[in-house]
Amino acid sequence: MTEQPDSQHILIVGGGMTGGLLAVLLAEQGLTVTVLDGAPAPALPQGKAQLRVSTLTEASHWLLRNTGVWDYLDASRVQPYSAMQVWDQDGTGEVLFQAEDVGAESLGWLLENGHLAAALYQKAATLPTLDWQCGVQVDALRRDADTGQWAVRSGDTLWQADLLVGADGARSQVREQAGISGGPRDSGHHALVATIATEQAHGACARQVFMESGPLALLPLFSDAEQGDQRQCSIVWSGWPERIAELREKDAVSFAAELQAAVGDALGPVTLLSERAVFPIQERHASQYVAAGLALVGDAAHVIHPLAGQGVNLGLLDAAVLAEEIARASEQGRGCADPAALARYQRRRRGENLLMQNAMRGFQSLFEQRAMPVRWLRNTGMRWVNQAGPVKGFFARQAMGRTTDLPARAKPPAFGARAGSR
Repeated sequence: MTEQPDSQHILIVGGGMTGGLLAVLLAEQGLTVTVLDGAPAPALPQGKAQLRVSTLTEASHWLLRNTGVWDYLDASRVQPYSAMQVWDQDGTGEVLFQAEDVGAESLGWLLENGHLAAALYQKAATLPTLDWQCGVQVDALRRDADTGQWAVRSGDTLWQADLLVGADGARSQVREQAGISGGPRDSGHHALVATIATEQAHGACARQVFMESGPLALLPLFSDAEQGDQRQCSIVWSGWPERIAELREKDAVSFAAELQAAVGDALGPVTLLSERAVFPIQERHASQYVAAGLALVGDAAHVIHPLAGQGVNLGLLDAAVLAEEIARASEQGRGCADPAALARYQRRRRGENLLMQNAMRGFQSLFEQRAMPVRWLRNTGMRWVNQAGPVKGFFARQAMGRTTDLPARAKPPAFGARAGSR
């Protein structure tokens, strides 16, 4: 068996968006990091848009800019959006959020998951203390009670580390083998994702309509030479499994007609450009994010309903906060697996993630109610929020990731410098 030197202090299982960002943040501090990723090396996408896309908040945007990862993105495949329209199909309630209302140029950015993963991988290649291993399947892991180190085995190779991080997704092997419970909870919804073309330009506006069967989001994508300027959108249609299965089985023309009936005529006729992928929506929340010499980040720790598009952003903030706490501990000579640092990470992130998860459950429940009094209150509330500038601004800032406990790297450089100097 080949044994890797125990100077590999931090071992991250999972090289997706959250694990990749954590690796970059830690290696930038000069810490020795190994990433074990089961997938092949990611490459920048070309041609048609990938099905899986994410909405990045302002906080996530600054994380990527401050680490230099943003420089590795193909700017032509990143779509900023400056407005977000939310409405209730079964009534008159509507809210229109605009970036200018909160003194910003953009409310967020849309890009493909594979695009960000590739940019992180390219950035990682420039960091001398970061070793990113692709195509590695973890067979077993255990903690040595005498040394406190974790040993991770893949085939005949054994890695040892002082800190093991599970960034290996919703079905986290690290979480399960560490004995940490984490769901799942069935939301009762499935989601259908696809790429469409619209006759009218999307105008850099994200749209979401709440219907009796579930929410439908239209997310503006980058311009495509074949479809024209601002004519591509990614859709995420959530709803009861029977309804989603019915939509998946429809022919392309019938599906497009159903879609247009749901969103109205603002974008004109729509055309299906891609296959339709369906997946069940299951929520998870780990009973704890940390154990001795171990931490969970991203989907390994929490999975929420995708209706607000916040899942990836919560994971990126997990990575930034964990890296910040490890940096503080290392600077004070307490090591990367310092129990107090891990406890602070859990305290800063678990409550905030749980709050977001419960808020998404509340939204789902609210818009599923068909009783007339509830529908009237819902629509009245949306109209009131749309007219109440300070309240609408509050919700917009929350959606942009402008929370009170942001890590320094998730802020503009001037703010981050001041935060780090305290």
